[in-house]
Amino acid sequence: MRTFVTILCTALMLVDGCTRTTFPVGGSDARGSQKSTDTESDTPMWSWNRYKGNPVFPAVQGTWMESQTANPDYLRKGETVYMYFRGQRDGHDRIGVATVPASRFDGVTWQILENPIIDVGGPGSWDENHALDPATVLVAGKVFLYYTGVSPNADRAVCLAVSDDGIHFEKYEKNPVVIGGAPEVVYHDGIFYLYFWKKKPSGAGYQIHLASSTDGYNFTDVSPEPVIPVGPEGSWDSHTTETPRIFFEDGVFYMVYCASDRHNDYPWDAGLATSRDLIHWTKYSGNPIFSRGPEGTWDEGAIWFTTVEKINGIYYMWYEGYGGGTARVEPYGSYLKGGKSQVGMATLEAPYFYVKPSAVK
Repeated sequence: MRTFVTILCTALMLVDGCTRTTFPVGGSDARGSQKSTDTESDTPMWSWNRYKGNPVFPAVQGTWMESQTANPDYLRKGETVYMYFRGQRDGHDRIGVATVPASRFDGVTWQILENPIIDVGGPGSWDENHALDPATVLVAGKVFLYYTGVSPNADRAVCLAVSDDGIHFEKYEKNPVVIGGAPEVVYHDGIFYLYFWKKKPSGAGYQIHLASSTDGYNFTDVSPEPVIPVGPEGSWDSHTTETPRIFFEDGVFYMVYCASDRHNDYPWDAGLATSRDLIHWTKYSGNPIFSRGPEGTWDEGAIWFTTVEKINGIYYMWYEGYGGGTARVEPYGSYLKGGKSQVGMATLEAPYFYVKPSAVK
């Protein structure tokens, strides 16, 4: 039985409205100041509009997501739009879903399923402590949902669950499919491309790696090297690259990923990379393209899982933001004691997404 609850929170009840953050080409530096390195006279100013009612998916007392919400992932199946995301209660992360008919989509109004769709596993399973970071793809009518499992077996392991309807999932009995975390998945020309983070050889910080599969269950590393390595010393992404999200437009794959020049897993900024084959990626020279919010806002601390989709000519981005307490000055500051993650939304109206498709080789 499908039981839904519509969360009537501040984010959903406020009238439409946005706050604007303008990033000239060149983005913002790690501390949020703006700079421009524009060399194309026809390049527009990139103005992200944060929804004034953020967060869109707030933590709600008395529900499976009462402590935090995080890790958004967008999927359209038929005439229904699904948003998978993580919620936390009683010290465990679980995965739930919100839906809306495509005809009524506005980015902020959703029906949230009353109970999680992916729960933690039993003792000895790869997800006995936490199930988080959903990444979905629709193949032959089935939803393949990859997620991070946390257990004594491994700090992070990418697991799989499969569904016919996008609501009822069965976990793969041979989980995990790869060792790593924070997955993203794309299906293209008969191949599953699974992106995930691995620790750097130094053990401090992460980089984005890639494995591929023809069946979605059995994966092989494409290369021992990362596809999105950290940048050179002094760059905005010199310490960690993580939480990729990918969309496709005009023959180009656009990856929005989060990164840091100092923290292992507390990124202040998001950047862009482009590809035509899903293997070879070029970082945008104007990175970063989006940053954490101003001091005192709900996302003042860090951002992750910047999920972009172009819908009706507008680029929508849902993302996890962390704020509250000492979040501005301390990674995971005041954790669950004033500081927490929640999911918000921003939009961008532009003729193309930072890099013209014709410029991508």
